[in-house]
Amino acid sequence: MEENKKRTELKISGMSCAICATTIEKSILSLEGVSYAQVNLGTETATIEYDSTKITLTDIEKAVTDAGYEVINKAVNLKIGGMTCAMCVKTIENALVRLDGIISANINLGTEKAYVTYNPGITTVAEMKKAIEDAGYEYLGIEEEDTGDLEEIAREKDLRNKRKRFMVGFAVGIPLMILMHLPVDFPFSMAYFMLVVSTPAFVYVSHPIFIAAYRALKNKNLNMDVMYSMGIGVAFISSIMGTFEIVLTREFLFYDTAVILASFLTIGRYLEAKAKGKTSQAIKKLMGLQPKTAAVIRDNKEIKIPIEDLLIDDIVVVKPGEKIPVDGPVVDGESYVDESMITGEPIPVLKKKGDNLVGGTLNKNSIIRFEARNCPGS
Repeated sequence: MEENKKRTELKISGMSCAICATTIEKSILSLEGVSYAQVNLGTETATIEYDSTKITLTDIEKAVTDAGYEVINKAVNLKIGGMTCAMCVKTIENALVRLDGIISANINLGTEKAYVTYNPGITTVAEMKKAIEDAGYEYLGIEEEDTGDLEEIAREKDLRNKRKRFMVGFAVGIPLMILMHLPVDFPFSMAYFMLVVSTPAFVYVSHPIFIAAYRALKNKNLNMDVMYSMGIGVAFISSIMGTFEIVLTREFLFYDTAVILASFLTIGRYLEAKAKGKTSQAIKKLMGLQPKTAAVIRDNKEIKIPIEDLLIDDIVVVKPGEKIPVDGPVVDGESYVDESMITGEPIPVLKKKGDNLVGGTLNKNSIIRFEARNCPGS
């Protein structure tokens, strides 16, 4: 049975607090076949162990979606050689789709590229390369310029959505608040006017809050969304009751309060999401320090390979002036390494056998060899 037990890591967006993480954990653990699930709010990831004979990755992703959150997969464009016809396209697509963790694979015969969406916690570019080559075609590397960033696209879409909602809310709520406090007798019923004007804006702005609250209650959780929805819901419902004088009088009109409060909640989440996005961009810039190729020792020969083809335990050779491609301990030689881009310390650090190197740092004066760790292709 151990061979059926699999471990995966999902990237999840939409979490805002510890209760969100707990909600996702409960939703995943309720599935038959899942033996372990832990959600990390800081890294926005879920680590899961499951029995592949009882449940699939798609089922797990659906559980996360049903809980009100979104699973973010990665996209990569692979360059492929040797295709001549539509049957070649079909063969490669089938070879890729058979890999665990591949969400979709589309091959363009004209551009000779494969557009693949995948879960990096289950499969890797190295496994895709092997599948392509085993099918009898050439793997020519990654088309980096066209690689889609699904996480960034999802984040930008979410920010635009939140921005539109709170702008609409303030555009309607603030004028209503001003009208309520003007000492003027209007030739129409202010209660009915505010009901007609505020309802579309309130529904538009607060809809995500109520949906999130419903999903939390569905998963037997009382989170902040439930509290928010109760606050703005009571304000709006009491206003309707006051308008039609059901139990309450027309002194109980809080249409403007309900709309503005929902807008403030939305702008808070907008600012939070924007801050997270800036942190993510900073991390990506740091990752951009990593070189694109690495010199490794294979079959007693030094060869240069793309960074995505680097494997754990490969012996990597770094010459003076070159960047260190990945993390790993030094196995031969010693040299001063500039780690200022990581630590901020301007003085180079002497690295000798047994010391750990950090990917992206700069080798200064001597040739060193180290054992690769945390490889993108492994």
